Amino acid sequence: MKRFSAITLSALTLGAVSIMAAGCSDDARVSKAIGKLVAERKSETIRLAEATSFAWDQVYLFDPYTARRDVCTTLGIQEEYCERQVPFESQDDGDMSIAFLANGRLVYYARHSRANGDFTPVPAGQPLSRDRAVFRSLRDGEGQGGLARGKLVLE
Repeated sequence: MKRFSAITLSALTLGAVSIMAAGCSDDARVSKAIGKLVAERKSETIRLAEATSFAWDQVYLFDPYTARRDVCTTLGIQEEYCERQVPFESQDDGDMSIAFLANGRLVYYARHSRANGDFTPVPAGQPLSRDRAVFRSLRDGEGQGGLARGKLVLE
């Protein structure tokens, strides 16, 4: 029985660490996946869910230069946990942040290169549900002011 409890406890601990690590991600997997959808998509519609391999039900898009404390306030993350769960701030015009939530909790926080698809200005009325996170990819000269290819506008 003790062996079973130790194995169960180890599995639960590993699961908790994995969930926490997923919420603190700074890798570029999601950004690259969005870029691939924009580049290869024959359709003009980009579903953000197609760029992810994890469960989520809401997403927030944050403009470049959004302060970490503002992100944490928006996401409802307490100040003492903010830096751990939101490990970076966008400090460049070319980067923005995307936060994915499941059941109201942060499950994945990603840096997103605008070169992989430009969501700016970010849509009003956030968070977006998984079903509502559908964007139209505009080509050169399309939309107001001749928006560049890869400009992503909420449908």
